[in-house]
Amino acid sequence: MRKTLFPYIIAAVMLAVLAAGLHARGGMEKVTRAEFLMDTLVQSTVFAREASQGQHALEAAYQEMFRLERLLDRHHPGSEVTQINRAAGREPVPVSPETLLIIEQALEYAVLTGGAFDITVGPLLRLWRFTDAGGRVPSAESLQAAAALVDFRQVVADRQAGSVFLRKNGAEIDLGGIAKGFVVDRAVEVLLRSGISSASVDAGGDIRLLGAKPDGSPWRIGVRHPRERRGIIAVLELEGCAVVTSGDYERYFLYGEVRYHHLLDPATGRPAGGLVSVTVVAPEATTADALSTAVFVLGRERGLALIESLPGIEALLVTAELEVVYSSGLAGKVTVSP
Repeated sequence: MRKTLFPYIIAAVMLAVLAAGLHARGGMEKVTRAEFLMDTLVQSTVFAREASQGQHALEAAYQEMFRLERLLDRHHPGSEVTQINRAAGREPVPVSPETLLIIEQALEYAVLTGGAFDITVGPLLRLWRFTDAGGRVPSAESLQAAAALVDFRQVVADRQAGSVFLRKNGAEIDLGGIAKGFVVDRAVEVLLRSGISSASVDAGGDIRLLGAKPDGSPWRIGVRHPRERRGIIAVLELEGCAVVTSGDYERYFLYGEVRYHHLLDPATGRPAGGLVSVTVVAPEATTADALSTAVFVLGRERGLALIESLPGIEALLVTAELEVVYSSGLAGKVTVSP
């Protein structure tokens, strides 16, 4: 198991399905499961006609998540992402349809966000060492050298050949800003094929809601307070969608009184400023995952403008002053804590 950033990283779960009243109703059986994967605790709840149906559905969903983790984790020595990075500047790497698809989607979000979301930030993340206890502040010279390798346009995803190629030697992709959402979406597809119509899958704050609760009421999602470990800053009432939060409290270290977090601005190589938390609501977790990172980097004005331009996408932002602002489509669906 890789190192965690405790005590520098607070608990990985940023959002939690509020459990009050979440028991079986209308003859439905509630089945839960929790497993550690993708460097976080993945907690799932399904409602099924029989407990055995829910258990079998969750078993299939978790097996799919474990399989995808082995493909997409750049820290796993045998993953396809690791192979792509090792071959950077030399040759294309044949990959599975799933790896090719997520990289293609990541590149689409890079274009949509003007590079605010960029999977080629691997050299910068390695330089900052957010996966090591303590981390470090890189020198300006090393940041400049690493930033020269960051450019999503150097990624060649060849659908016909079924391969991915990084043009620059030393380039490195990291799917941490989109992979959890992608994996959660795939798990929900498995649940649907298993006959489940009411469920939640929560991968450390990347949440996908399947339908409503068995009684027909919406799910209540608590958005974690960025500065109070057990606090909730807002509650969303939603159904049949995905909710993902990116916050500066996920992976970070303190140097003096400055908080250095892992949500890096690809343009500067440094932690993005202005916001401390972004929660995106979208039809799928893949979309919400990528856009929560992008909006965090873009900041309040540009981030909200992007969200308002995208049909079916909403967002709730928390500024450095802990002011909560949200897009127009969340009106009536959000309650801000006093």
